[in-house]
Amino acid sequence: MKFIGQYIQSFIARFRNDVYLEDVSTGTIASGGNLGLDSNNKIVKATEATGDITGVTITTDSGAVAAASQTSGSADFTIVGTSGVGVTNSSETITVTSVPGEIDHDSLLNFAANEHYTQANITTVGTVTTGVWRGTAINATYLDGQSGTNTGDETLASINALDITEVGTIDSGVWNGTAIATDQQKHLADFEFEGFSVGDGTNYMIPEINSDTKAPFEHQTSTGSDGLTATTVIRLLRTSGHVMPYAGTLKLWKGWATSSGTGQTVDIGLYKFTLVNNDSTDVSPVALKNTSFTSVGNAKALSFSESSFSVAFSAGDILISAIRNGTNSKKCEFTSTLVVEWD
Repeated sequence: MKFIGQYIQSFIARFRNDVYLEDVSTGTIASGGNLGLDSNNKIVKATEATGDITGVTITTDSGAVAAASQTSGSADFTIVGTSGVGVTNSSETITVTSVPGEIDHDSLLNFAANEHYTQANITTVGTVTTGVWRGTAINATYLDGQSGTNTGDETLASINALDITEVGTIDSGVWNGTAIATDQQKHLADFEFEGFSVGDGTNYMIPEINSDTKAPFEHQTSTGSDGLTATTVIRLLRTSGHVMPYAGTLKLWKGWATSSGTGQTVDIGLYKFTLVNNDSTDVSPVALKNTSFTSVGNAKALSFSESSFSVAFSAGDILISAIRNGTNSKKCEFTSTLVVEWD
């Protein structure tokens, strides 16, 4: 039976035999994937429940030519590790990790056996510029300028002086080298200054001349209220001052003093006189240092210590002490040591 025109069937149609479709247009299947036409346009269903993947290929660092591939059947691949490389999988995740404990040091890229040494095999090094040596004592044979041996607790007996150009402060040790030149040393010298005076309460008094029975301790010759009054050359030569053999600087003046009475200011000063050869001109003193104290009675000693000085002295200068009492006829006594350093 033939029908003319279009016939729309609203009911379910069931066919008990094969169904063929003619003049079927090509297109995209919107849903489903296992129903189609065979070569005779007969409606058929697929015999497999798979998609249309026809091959799987895995390409590694070895390149596409040596790629692992599977074009039929089940696409099963195995990823294996090697020395130093481990492979693990969890569900769909494959993890490749390094295994340091399996890495062969000698097989590393750019490994050069002649660049690696054990401590026992080190025979040559370059220049060591920093660091602290904490090994055993170095045999003196291998120290520049030395000979013999140096064992455990032994201190090196000498060092080649021509190799040392500059050092810092040496805090300890024993010098066993040649004698140090005098001009390379800092020499200290001590000089005693002591005496007494019964002053006039105004002027500085310097020691009496040597012919006085109480010289050089008695200070009773005035040099003015500031101690700077000029003195004759012969007077200075008859006074027991200290002649400085070298030029130098003052480092420390330390001593004890006392004075009768209480509450009076007492000054003790140090002065230098510079004489001139074949010249009789009176010589004016130069003040080196003055120290003051307030008297508390002649039975009580008071200490003084001066370490700041701004005046130096020259070779040949004569150093003399002077005393100025704060009150007329009050007796003052002192004893002290002056430390100087030769230039």
